[in-house]
Amino acid sequence: MPIQIGGQVNVNAPRDRVWQMIFDLDTMRSVISRVPGITLERLEQTSDLTYEIAAVVGVAAIKGKYDGKITVLEKVPPSHVRIKGEGKGGGNFTSGEVSLDLTEASNQTELKYSGVGNLNGPLASLGQRLVDTVGRQFIDQGARIFASEIEQRVAPVPAVPPAPPEPYGVVFQAFVALVVLGTIAVLIVLLILSSAPQ
Repeated sequence: MPIQIGGQVNVNAPRDRVWQMIFDLDTMRSVISRVPGITLERLEQTSDLTYEIAAVVGVAAIKGKYDGKITVLEKVPPSHVRIKGEGKGGGNFTSGEVSLDLTEASNQTELKYSGVGNLNGPLASLGQRLVDTVGRQFIDQGARIFASEIEQRVAPVPAVPPAPPEPYGVVFQAFVALVVLGTIAVLIVLLILSSAPQ
């Protein structure tokens, strides 16, 4: 059963910062943990462009553990990324692709997302209209949470005397390595949550 994914959210942060946060593992984990109905068990990078995730998704008596794989197909910093994913659990299987486009607008960043997901299994028997409605609610909520999380992380801090710049060391290299992970946050929400019943 196809599920259309699409929407837009404005983030009160510069585009370069939003791009960085998209690929930050801590940001992704925080976003996922704030979405009702999801309990993240594992999120890890398995290669330069692939990631694995395990999460319990669902509400009330309809819950299931889902294992998924995310692959980055295309990345054009700092404006575009396209990813695909697949997940399975509880006899259900979901797959799809989503694109994220970032556009600067004044002091904000417009984050547009679009794509198509597919759901097969017992959840698909709930009917297209119900699955679409629940899926869109989860996805839109996840996008708003994502914007809020980024805004909190890039909010200006009280002014303090500037410290001398530190050389690029291990911490900086670790941060750069994490940047590779970003758009997955939204994709995780889009792919896994789109298959969650309500």
